[in-house]
Amino acid sequence: LILFHAESSIYSTKPEFGRESFKQALDTGKYYAIEVTPGIHHTMGGIAINTKAQVIDNQGKVIPNLFAAGEAAGGVHGANRLGGNSLADIVTFGRIGADEAVKEIKAGK
Repeated sequence: LILFHAESSIYSTKPEFGRESFKQALDTGKYYAIEVTPGIHHTMGGIAINTKAQVIDNQGKVIPNLFAAGEAAGGVHGANRLGGNSLADIVTFGRIGADEAVKEIKAGK
């Protein structure tokens, strides 16, 4: 999309999605452009865990003394997640996993 300001239109060609104007004209100030491209920001796969951050095998059985959290853990948010939610699962399951590991150590497991 090539933008320009001439006689209240900022499009050089008719826009593909039907929008023909912006709410504000580009008639003041300097304007700068940067290229923005998508990137991978959070893996959606990973190691399956339970609610105690314990790693579980493909049969749903706990693997003793093994914990996962953050991007290493998968399936916490289902098939997708909202932006920023990865921070919550890192903190939440990191803490839960640490607490559970301490319990196991104290119990001699």
